[in-house]
Amino acid sequence: MASTMLDEFKATQGKPITCKAAVAWEAKKPLDVTDIQVAPPQAGEVRVKIISNALCHTDIYTLDGHDPEGLFPCVLGHEAAAVVESVGEGVTSVVPGDVVIPCYTPECKKHDCIFCQSHKTNLCPAIRATQGQGLMPDGTSRLSKDGKQIFHFMGCSTFAEYAVIAEISAAKINPGADLNKMCLLGCGVSTGWGAVINTTKVEPNSSIAVFGLGALGLSVIQAAKSKGARFIVGVDINDGKFPKAIEMGATECVNSLTCEGGDVKAWLMAKEKWGYDYTFDCTGNVNVMRTALEVAHRGWGESCVIGVAAAGKEISTRPFQMVTGRTWKGTAFGGWKARTEVPKLVQTVMRGEMALEPFITHTFNGLENVNASIDALHGGTCLRAVIQISESKLTQSRLPKLKGNIRFEGGWMKQLSHWSEACNCEMTFSVFLPDPQSRTAPPPPVLYYLSGLTCSDENARTKSHFAQEASKVGLAVVFPDTSPRGVNLPTEDDDWQFGASAGWYLDATVEPWSKHYKMYTYITKELPSVIAGLFPVDPTRRSITGHSMGGHGALIAHLKNPGVYTSVSAFAPACNPTAVPWGEKVFPGFLGSLDAGKAYDATELVKNYSGPKPSILIDVGTHDFVLTTQLKPENLSKACGEAGYPLQLRMQPLHDHSYYFVSTFMRDHVDHHARALGLRYKM
Repeated sequence: MASTMLDEFKATQGKPITCKAAVAWEAKKPLDVTDIQVAPPQAGEVRVKIISNALCHTDIYTLDGHDPEGLFPCVLGHEAAAVVESVGEGVTSVVPGDVVIPCYTPECKKHDCIFCQSHKTNLCPAIRATQGQGLMPDGTSRLSKDGKQIFHFMGCSTFAEYAVIAEISAAKINPGADLNKMCLLGCGVSTGWGAVINTTKVEPNSSIAVFGLGALGLSVIQAAKSKGARFIVGVDINDGKFPKAIEMGATECVNSLTCEGGDVKAWLMAKEKWGYDYTFDCTGNVNVMRTALEVAHRGWGESCVIGVAAAGKEISTRPFQMVTGRTWKGTAFGGWKARTEVPKLVQTVMRGEMALEPFITHTFNGLENVNASIDALHGGTCLRAVIQISESKLTQSRLPKLKGNIRFEGGWMKQLSHWSEACNCEMTFSVFLPDPQSRTAPPPPVLYYLSGLTCSDENARTKSHFAQEASKVGLAVVFPDTSPRGVNLPTEDDDWQFGASAGWYLDATVEPWSKHYKMYTYITKELPSVIAGLFPVDPTRRSITGHSMGGHGALIAHLKNPGVYTSVSAFAPACNPTAVPWGEKVFPGFLGSLDAGKAYDATELVKNYSGPKPSILIDVGTHDFVLTTQLKPENLSKACGEAGYPLQLRMQPLHDHSYYFVSTFMRDHVDHHARALGLRYKM
């Protein structure tokens, strides 16, 4: 967060702000961009500076007078990204400078809220009564012009430079996200994704029919494709929308007015004899809703209503449609629990797993262009028009490249590359994310696994047999690379013990290595920050382990950072590298002298260690080919004994140095960390 913006916020905290807003004074009239007064937030409220706002059809639906709850005058807008300017009394989940997405469906998270505690719904009613009246939870408005009250809209009112929202409506997100894209997650796109993922839970190999190919329908197609749907049909009355639907994942499209003499039901049933596993109405037309239900699969088809119908409209069908196994359901905000799950959606986009760019067809700078954005939406070619209302003054993160995303042992194995500031090059890492036990489960802690000589991020993730146990206890596991790659340093590939694949988890001080080989900083500082920003994990609960060179890395990372790692373990680690040939080669080469290596030697570090002393678990095979020449576990054992540091050193009969050895005892090590992290009861 830029200090200039925080200084601006300090100057306005506790005071009314006069700012520009697009006021709807009455239905069916252009918005009036004028100065209004935005009062300070009261207890449980947050005032935010709006950075960007996407125009949603619901805004136009209300402006056109179709919303039975529409109140005038009001400030419309509910699909936005913002920065917290100030907070009211009792607010604890956000502070000034935090980046948030205002959400029209709140999440109070109270233990006695049966809706927030249920995995079945997101419909928290905590502020529903006053929100529907265009007011804040205390029954008053924070918006006015020259003393005249202005109503809030959907608890958001983001067609303005500033807005006041309830704390329970503020979803805190990664501050490095592109806010001109992430604003779309405030409503339409996330609603379509959630209809597929949460409401209907579309399975692989399903057949899908989507009625209405605006942004909402396209987001349904995008999500259904990501879930492995077999056959996706897009239905609309505008052929011009078909190419984009195909691009987003539709198998084919049909014009419901011109096909089969206008009998789209006949056309659809000719493609799938018994109907479609899942159908989605994204039009708000009650006649289309009926058709969508009646083409749902006999016996088990589900039809989801997403589009909002005009005031007074009712749906109907013959009861026989329900008797023969079809289910009619609906969704609001896609079923997402706002504060818990919207931040995860942002991370999903930042990881490159879902794209928002295809939805943004029009962009405008400045709130004064809000009526032009409305005209664009009415024009028929606009999916989402994004208005940049203010400059964020935030530094946008360089996004990673998603290289792999594989279903694996009750979770997902993801591989990404990203630019490392520490190593001054592109770095690759892998992450195993276990499936959460429930939608409201706390995020998993993280175990970092550091690999050994000649390895990359791929070796342990494929050979160590970690995943079944990690998935069972709910533990995320991160596999960094063992060195920078492709930096073209002389001799970096000449020796398997030094250079590429052998970074030794230290910060090199000798040229040319010092420009890139900053593995200690990368592992202990930069990578954890990247993981916390991109993945739904608990960054405060982390542990570390490793094998061989990686075991050395795990030990020194813990000993040099007291209290950072909840637990530590190692497989066949280099315990006293300054006393063995590896250290004699590595430390002078990277650090200039063998003596400098003592700062990265576990046996030396434990002698002067001061801090929490979680028990260290180490396994070493008695038939390890470098046991006596390079590992020296007895030296570390002696030093730990003298320092009073608890060490469990297990010499495993007949085992060697290989991944056969690692995989044999991996379950013990996962269990060691799981108990320390509170995922299992301690023995």
